[in-house]
Amino acid sequence: PVRMGNDTEGNALTLCVYSRKSGRLIKLDTDARALLGLERGGTNFCQGLTIIVDDRNGNLPLSPTKQDIAFGEEANGDIHKDNLYSWIGAIANCYYNHHCLKFNMQKTYLTE
Repeated sequence: PVRMGNDTEGNALTLCVYSRKSGRLIKLDTDARALLGLERGGTNFCQGLTIIVDDRNGNLPLSPTKQDIAFGEEANGDIHKDNLYSWIGAIANCYYNHHCLKFNMQKTYLTE
């Protein structure tokens, strides 16, 4: 999704999950900060950050219509879901802070 020049959409962190098994986008969250356990207050993670997850090996359980992730369809699905989103959030936090430090914590440079 293109959001940087779109004033009607927010610039919060967007999460896109693609499945090669179904060959399409299976999850789109336009403000995934809460889902990933990241700070939701203020403007952190609001510089048009987009995370793309490619389920290249087909390890994510798909719903019968193959249009969403169905963690409930597998044993220990809640653990799988928590671990997946925790790892994605940790990696996003690491890269975000790395780039913020590179620009002396001036987040306006991240949008240019």
